[in-house]
Amino acid sequence: MTARPANAHQARLLRLLRDGGPNSRAQLGDQVDLSRSKLAVEVDRLLETGLVVADGLAASRGGRRSHNIRLAPGLRFLGVDIGATSVDVAVTNAELEILGHLTQPLDVREGPVAVFEQVLAMAAKLRATGVAEGFDGSGVGVPGPVRFPEGVPVAPPIMPGWDGFPVREVLSQELGCPVMVDNDVNLMAMGEQHAGVARSVRDFLCVKIGTGIGCGIVVGGDVHRGTTGSAGDIGHIRVEPDGRPCACGNRGCLEAYFSGSALARDAEAAARDGRSGELAGRLESAGVLS
Repeated sequence: MTARPANAHQARLLRLLRDGGPNSRAQLGDQVDLSRSKLAVEVDRLLETGLVVADGLAASRGGRRSHNIRLAPGLRFLGVDIGATSVDVAVTNAELEILGHLTQPLDVREGPVAVFEQVLAMAAKLRATGVAEGFDGSGVGVPGPVRFPEGVPVAPPIMPGWDGFPVREVLSQELGCPVMVDNDVNLMAMGEQHAGVARSVRDFLCVKIGTGIGCGIVVGGDVHRGTTGSAGDIGHIRVEPDGRPCACGNRGCLEAYFSGSALARDAEAAARDGRSGELAGRLESAGVLS
């Protein structure tokens, strides 16, 4: 099993190296609230784990030059994005550079056993290309609420058979590495925070509209999930009493009006009854609106 950071200080140092690339001990010291001796201890412990390696001499800051430190170049991570109708699997290095990627159609309603058979087969194909011999960690996104500490879906509306399934435990055993499981929109929000439009802010909402509708809530730089992982599950808020039927079995949900399929349905209706000439032209040429 891959080594893991032993404390919050080590986790912070690993994040700095992930986001900023190689740094000297002095540069790392400028970014963390640690004494020089404590910083040296934590860096040395990370070097012993193999999670980081020395990377040449740093530029002189007046005095003896120190070594740069970087994340171990051989680390490999598996990212899995499970959607309602497709799955994406990718391999990255420690600095999140994508080294290999596969996508396939999938019906999440087939249940977790069938879905993870497909995921593991895709991971094996990526390993066979030579981008990874094994994995040092994996992150998995699913289209429903997740009890984050356990990595377990909680009554996901569009995922029959997934409630309470031990996703983290099962995949960790199969892959032989630590696994993190979260709602897909929470992970999207984290991605925007890491390398997207939200890099400069600490409080924001990330809304995804697709087969379903979800919201990643970031407050003070941290994802807010709620007690049961349902804080951002806005797609099943009732917006119209006794409204349109929703895939979850209720009526009047936000998804019933504004999900991708609902918007496509309304666009096709507008095209067919003459309310939009542009949509009518697209429907005639393509045969379907999506």
